[in-house]
Amino acid sequence: MPLTLAEHLALIEDEYRAALKAPLSARKILLAVVLLDNFADRAFEAFRFTAPAKVFEAEDPPAFRAALAERSPALAVIFALGALQLDGPRLVTRTVEVPIAEYHKLSVEDFMVSLYNKNTVQRVMIASPDAPDRLALEVIGEAIAWWQGFGVG
Repeated sequence: MPLTLAEHLALIEDEYRAALKAPLSARKILLAVVLLDNFADRAFEAFRFTAPAKVFEAEDPPAFRAALAERSPALAVIFALGALQLDGPRLVTRTVEVPIAEYHKLSVEDFMVSLYNKNTVQRVMIASPDAPDRLALEVIGEAIAWWQGFGVG
């Protein structure tokens, strides 16, 4: 039996929480990205003949995705990453600096790592040829928040 949109979004939220607990797991992050990418198609089917699709004036899934991408920069990045284009964005692990003022946000493990590595930790980033790197978990969180604000879930 297929999941409802609310159930699918709850699954995405669960996988996002799992990725937050393992911030260096590109696999967990990629799972959340794929689920979010797929969610747009499910939403189109659910809203195909109702208000949201009509508001977006979307006749087909690509038009719906394009309209979503215009309204949510995070979803635009998710869709580009999910497209797996050779010249598109990709997940990479990079060393990033942690400002001292943000140390309280670090886990104990990351705090210890940063102390021994000149205030740096590793993070999974979304690297795009035409944009600055972004923390993958932040982009996913923004995309989930957008769908929650859209009234799904």
